[in-house]
Amino acid sequence: MMRRLAYVAALVLTVLVAVAPNASAHATVVSTSPGDGQVVATAPGVVSVRFDEPVQMQFGALRVFSPSGARVDEGSPTHPAGHSDTVEVALASNLGRGTYTVAWHVISADSHPVSGAFTFSVGASSATSVSQDTLNAAGSKTVGVLYGIARGVAFGGFALVVGATGFLLCCWPAGAGSRRVRTMIGVGWAALVVATLAVLGLQGPYDGGFGLGRVFDTAVLRTTIGTRLGTALAVRLVLLGAVGTALATLLPKIEQASARMRIVATAVGVALAAGLAATWAAADHAGVGSQVALALPLDIVHVTAMGIWLGGLVVVVTALLRPRDSGGPDVAVMAGAVRRFSTIALCCIGVLVASGTYQAWRQVGTLGALTGTVYGRLLLIKLLGVGLLIALGYLARVWIAHYLAGAARPDEVAVRQLRRSTGLEVVLAAGVLGITAMLVNAPPARTAFEAPVSTTVAFDTGGPGGKGSVQIFVSPAKAGSDLVHIEVVNPSGEPEVVPELTATMSLPARQLGPLPMDLSGGGTSHYYGNVTIPLAGQWQLAVVVRTSDIDETTVTVPVTIR
Repeated sequence: MMRRLAYVAALVLTVLVAVAPNASAHATVVSTSPGDGQVVATAPGVVSVRFDEPVQMQFGALRVFSPSGARVDEGSPTHPAGHSDTVEVALASNLGRGTYTVAWHVISADSHPVSGAFTFSVGASSATSVSQDTLNAAGSKTVGVLYGIARGVAFGGFALVVGATGFLLCCWPAGAGSRRVRTMIGVGWAALVVATLAVLGLQGPYDGGFGLGRVFDTAVLRTTIGTRLGTALAVRLVLLGAVGTALATLLPKIEQASARMRIVATAVGVALAAGLAATWAAADHAGVGSQVALALPLDIVHVTAMGIWLGGLVVVVTALLRPRDSGGPDVAVMAGAVRRFSTIALCCIGVLVASGTYQAWRQVGTLGALTGTVYGRLLLIKLLGVGLLIALGYLARVWIAHYLAGAARPDEVAVRQLRRSTGLEVVLAAGVLGITAMLVNAPPARTAFEAPVSTTVAFDTGGPGGKGSVQIFVSPAKAGSDLVHIEVVNPSGEPEVVPELTATMSLPARQLGPLPMDLSGGGTSHYYGNVTIPLAGQWQLAVVVRTSDIDETTVTVPVTIR
């Protein structure tokens, strides 16, 4: 059975890695100076980009290119005094006329790389030879996959250490004599140490868009340690040293320790577990944005409860419920441990549901963001997994009420039923843990979601019956494939059929377009089409409406594409 569980867990991990989303912007640009697409009379002395949260400038920051593609920025990018949410860089003097391109690459407050570009012109716009590859070099896919795996392994190691140790202290002190349980705790601790070191080494290449060859680059590592996440990882390694020392001292003494000593050890363990959990919370989504004072402690509690529950489940299925002739405890000991852990697990589930609901509301906010973003869809999958786990937990409590609270005595068949049910819980919990690691790496739905563009514009072709409006809908209003829906209505708001309607998209700031649209729906009041929009920016949607053989007009609608 355990081999089958391992195969299923490996399959779950493989699927999670295969569908893992690439990291994208978590911080959002609020404004630029000069403005995107702005034409200025004289060359500015500095350019700047302001974000909606503090950013860090390691591994890049701000580069400015002339129309010919030459670098024209001077010195290192800096934060203006008192403005950690803004990055600026000085420009060379005597810049010529034409269009200049500004590329930015910073680290958002939740430790993910953020990049993009905008243009401005001096005197008049011009063609530019700066390519997209120069502006936003793609990072290594291998680095991204390994980085995601390392973060997932770190969560698993944390759960094994915290949950298994807590299970021994609170539910099964005699289990400290089990070689299997001691090995499990040691493997969990070692996995957490190795995964933390791996994340520390991969963070720099991940942030900077480098390849695996820079993992052992000491300059990159020094820069990484100076980031928010690098500091958190360094603190985690120090805490893991203390945890390792405490485990080496504690494990041989748990079985003979008094109840008072176990209470003290449990309190110390909870403090260390909370400290480790804080190294995730402080460097990820909970540490930035709104209501940080509430979100941070709740995330610490959430991660700690996850570790206690999941690690305890692993001990139950791999050691506590083993047959007596295979090294498992007798029925009386097993029954007492299961009852105690059932209560603890129920409390952990309550904490997870309450804190998780708050964090979901904080990161998602709207129904559209829940269904229209990677973060929201991952969250829905996680909620499904948690629901199944709660159902299995309910079945386990029914089993406990039948066999351990009544007169019936569980035989080997009944114990095997509980072992299978708990084993399935472990597999599902591992999948939920993988989804959690992916959520940490995905941009929050509030940040990533952009409501579809929806507007109504009046037109007048000048001829008889030439007045009306076009109702325009563009979704998802992001770079890539977008759906455009245009409906024609008369002055009374009723659908109106016109002889012809066409539309194009243009990006004046980059001298791109017009891009024609292949609209379907001729002969009706509704027109649909798909357009591939290659770049973010302030686009112009031009709709040409013809109401007779000689009467037509063009209405232009600004469409912000993120």
